[in-house]
Amino acid sequence: MPRKYPEKVTASMTRFTDGKDILLLRHSTAIQLGSSNEHLGMVIMTNPGKFEFNKSPGWHEFKMGAGTSETFVADDFPDLSMQNVIEVIRRGHETAGLSEPSGIIRIYNLSNVRQPDGKQAEAYHKQALKIVPSDRLHLLEDPVTHSRERFLRECIKSRFVIMGFVDGKFADKMQQILDWSEDQIQRRVYAVDDRGRCSHPRRWRTEKELKNRAIESIKNVLLR
Repeated sequence: MPRKYPEKVTASMTRFTDGKDILLLRHSTAIQLGSSNEHLGMVIMTNPGKFEFNKSPGWHEFKMGAGTSETFVADDFPDLSMQNVIEVIRRGHETAGLSEPSGIIRIYNLSNVRQPDGKQAEAYHKQALKIVPSDRLHLLEDPVTHSRERFLRECIKSRFVIMGFVDGKFADKMQQILDWSEDQIQRRVYAVDDRGRCSHPRRWRTEKELKNRAIESIKNVLLR
């Protein structure tokens, strides 16, 4: 049976060891839609979740600390949040009366520490800050989410900028990104919930109204 979300996701995982703990930083993440290599859009979220390279030989050994290479580069299929983003992009183009989307979607996070338990994201980020060398800090705190100049430069290259965050995590950084995006409201896509929060894409699967708001938001951006 064909996959509902067959899109390829490419990413890099860099490994840092802190005693018995192995911290994985996911960076350089991109979703390929269609066949075009053009930069189509970008997504800003809180932190990498459960995405893994389960079909890639050597991945499970790497994340347990085996081998000499400290970086693992591969591709796999999208996780739940990425699937929801893909569906919103597809539906947004459809409702706008446009052809199927084709191009590369870049994904950036407020923190690049991979942590399936979102409740622990900030604690793992603080732990990583203690062990990641200053000359490699960009692997933990991506320049696109930690430099206004880099953020705006990336926005200008994008047809749309999808934003969604885990409530209460990295609150100051989240607000900073939202403030920066005021200069790019013609590209900004998000779904605000009834409490005024910029909802994370993982909520769009079960909270249909939020998904519909995201679709309407991207449709309006595409029709500008």
